[in-house]
Amino acid sequence: MTSKYIRSLALLLCAALLGCLLAACGGSASSPASSAAPASDSASASGSSELPSSTTEANTGELNPGNFDENSVFSITGTENAFAPCLGWGPGVSGCSLKSVIAAASLLHWAEDARMSSRSPEAIQDAFYSWYDGLTDNQQEGFAEAWPLIKDAALDLLSDKDSMTDRIADAGLDADTLPGCTLKNWQALQSVLDGIVPETNGEA
Repeated sequence: MTSKYIRSLALLLCAALLGCLLAACGGSASSPASSAAPASDSASASGSSELPSSTTEANTGELNPGNFDENSVFSITGTENAFAPCLGWGPGVSGCSLKSVIAAASLLHWAEDARMSSRSPEAIQDAFYSWYDGLTDNQQEGFAEAWPLIKDAALDLLSDKDSMTDRIADAGLDADTLPGCTLKNWQALQSVLDGIVPETNGEA
């Protein structure tokens, strides 16, 4: 009786152990499938994060300043800001000597940044008229009167800046950043404006 009892108990223990082993194997077999899902989610998340990056790079490439159409007015920007110091004064106005230096420095900076020597005269004219045509008659006349003074100040900054040390300082400009323009870029702008700015009888 005891021997049969022991044998039965042994069989029950073996069956229980076998059942545990099968359960463990079943759990481990399903774990690769469950771990595969996060990997797929991770790949999906990675793919979505790369999309904005590639889009940004494409947009940045289009904004490369080297990619411009020399005949397009839209490729010459900053016209209004560049000419702003040219308004509101003229020959004989108090401080006109200093104001001419400030205006010249602004246009020199613009001519260099816009690489005027690489533009066609038509593109420069269109950029100028996009600003000039929006002025009142008095403003247009005032600019025409101031242009000779601005032009002379720009040429002095390009050719003899040392003689203008006091005027530069009094105008509140940084001499180290002037003229900040190559002669060819300035000449490209000046030659166009000389041909289209009306001559006046204003005197300095």
